[in-house]
Amino acid sequence: MKNNTKINFFLSLIRSISVLSISAGIYIFSLYYVEIINSLQRKEYLIWNKCSRDARSKAFNDSLKEGWNSEVLTAKLDEYEKKACTDKPKRWKFQ
Repeated sequence: MKNNTKINFFLSLIRSISVLSISAGIYIFSLYYVEIINSLQRKEYLIWNKCSRDARSKAFNDSLKEGWNSEVLTAKLDEYEKKACTDKPKRWKFQ
């Protein structure tokens, strides 16, 4: 093998490894995306978010039972949320 061929071979090998490592990094990040985002959010926000979802779900279920129209439902969503949950805290730890 000529020296130029050896250099081209090793450059090609390094490029291939680089492409594979970037792809592997993206794949691993996508596996842990939810955990990464949740670790950056404040615990108070996560608790408030669950409370808000529960309150909104209860309002929606009540609207189905009682037959509210969309205007009443919109007003009741905020009412149920304010009754059940505290004020919305800041979302991210670094805010």
